[in-house]
Amino acid sequence: MRIRLLIIGMSSAMMLSACVSSGKFETALAEKEAIRQSLESAQNEITRNKGQIAKTEQELKAAQMQNAKAQEEIERNQQQLMIIEQELESAKIQVTAVQDELTDLETKKQALQDSLAESQAKMATLSNIEAETKRRNEIYAQFVNRLQTMIDGGQLTVSIEQGRIVINLPNNVLFKSGSANLNSEGKEALAQIAAVLSQFSDRRFQIEGHTDNNPINSTRFPSNWELSTSRSLTVVHLLTAMDVAPENISAAGFGEFRPRADNETEEGRTLNRRIEIIMLPNLDILSSELPKVTP
Repeated sequence: MRIRLLIIGMSSAMMLSACVSSGKFETALAEKEAIRQSLESAQNEITRNKGQIAKTEQELKAAQMQNAKAQEEIERNQQQLMIIEQELESAKIQVTAVQDELTDLETKKQALQDSLAESQAKMATLSNIEAETKRRNEIYAQFVNRLQTMIDGGQLTVSIEQGRIVINLPNNVLFKSGSANLNSEGKEALAQIAAVLSQFSDRRFQIEGHTDNNPINSTRFPSNWELSTSRSLTVVHLLTAMDVAPENISAAGFGEFRPRADNETEEGRTLNRRIEIIMLPNLDILSSELPKVTP
């Protein structure tokens, strides 16, 4: 628009040039020159603007290319991030599996440790039982050796029954029929036995009274239980009076209910009427070594 105005102005000046004076002509020429310079300046400005626009377009194109590269980089990073997230999730699953496996291994380890402890306790118990068995056999040999004369004379027998040493004294050696009073032969026999038992202060003994199945019904002994118990107590009192430790000895009466032989024969009834001195097994080796059982 500015250029068109300049051209119109120039045309008007030329039409008037013939009618004006020399001074006015020069003024017109000056104006023309000014207009030309203004036009050149405007043209130069346009050229500079075109250059700036071209430069700006280049910069914009470069920026667009850079933006495209950045977008591609973002996409690559997003893909890589997705892969990493997938790998992380897979790793979490693997960690969970490893933790479960570790927990299972810890459980198995604890079970093995418990089993080992139990086996060690059993081995210790078996070792103690073996030692106790050896000690019992040694004591048995000493009993037999010390009481051999009485064994040969038929006054008693010594045996090992159910892991216990049993000194068996027939009733006729100790008591008269139906009586709980020791006879002289019985006192002499028990004195020899007491001398042996007193040497084993670390062992416990139980005196057991037994009868045949013939019933007794007296004021003192209403049944065979009372008779068998009274006889065992009589033996206990005599043995403790002969230096057998009272804390190591006890009495029991079984009446006719633990026969050794058939009560249908006289020979069997004779075997059933007896006093047994039992050396009790040391049960401490079992109770102290077995592992505790928890619910």
